[in-house]
Amino acid sequence: MSRRIFYVSEPKGPPPLTNYIQCISLRMQSRNPDSPHCLILPHRRVTKTYYDPRRHVIRFSDYDIFMEQCEKSDFTLRNTSRPCDVVRSPIKHYRTCAVVGNSGILLNSSCGSEIDAHDFVIRSNLPPVLNFRKDVGSKTNLTLINGIRLIQVHEQLESPDPAVRENMRELLGESPGMVFSYVLYMFGSQAFDRLQFIDEVLKQYNISVILAFPHESLLRRFRAGLFAWLSGGKWWKTPSTGMNNFALASTFCDRMSLYGYYPLKTYNNRTVPYHYYDRRKPSKRHEFTEEFETLQSLHKKRLVRHVVGTCSLV
Repeated sequence: MSRRIFYVSEPKGPPPLTNYIQCISLRMQSRNPDSPHCLILPHRRVTKTYYDPRRHVIRFSDYDIFMEQCEKSDFTLRNTSRPCDVVRSPIKHYRTCAVVGNSGILLNSSCGSEIDAHDFVIRSNLPPVLNFRKDVGSKTNLTLINGIRLIQVHEQLESPDPAVRENMRELLGESPGMVFSYVLYMFGSQAFDRLQFIDEVLKQYNISVILAFPHESLLRRFRAGLFAWLSGGKWWKTPSTGMNNFALASTFCDRMSLYGYYPLKTYNNRTVPYHYYDRRKPSKRHEFTEEFETLQSLHKKRLVRHVVGTCSLV
């Protein structure tokens, strides 16, 4: 039986307006929660100037072609001004996307079925899902990986302990067909060697995962001004992998629901761990409270759906 996603913020009444300015204007005038729903489409015109899956999620199998025929600096074909169109991205266009963070707010949320009902599910840093499927779902179509997590995956795959190696192979195989995409600049760094090693393991054990890489760091693109635009002029030190996931997803998803983005230590008088799957402490490199406030602002403007708490699927 097919499932449909229940959007708690989905309004009744007239269909969505295509004119963004008209939509915002009417909402401001009416102050009515049932006013027309504005999709992420208007923001896409801005986010696409910073992110593009064709440039930032490139199949690792196309690495040699990229190095032979394209310029790393500006993603053009060698000796031309034409874009590098000889490499492929596994990312397509999707109607509904779930962008799932790793906050402990997901524990006891019963959001798993709702998350899995989306056309495309995006996660951060290869989190475990099967033992938490009731709350976080079991579906992963894309996981974006930062530098620390890439090192961990590589080290565990070549650990002298067979159990550690097997556990990581099982984690990689939890979502067959998943795209495993590095988010930082890798040329001239050990990241390429790590990805190449992971690729060899995937082939050796017939694990169905698509490796991918960007032609430049996603963090660099984000810091270039996109977040300042989204947050009304604020500038941050280092946006989290989760915020990069959100910004990238906005370029190929029509409707986005966000789960597991909650930085506070408590919710409804219960303690909320930083991650749902371990007891790590938050990184001081990121400004999670400001990120949360930005997502809440976009939710109130009805540009995305930011889920905090329990879920309902009908």
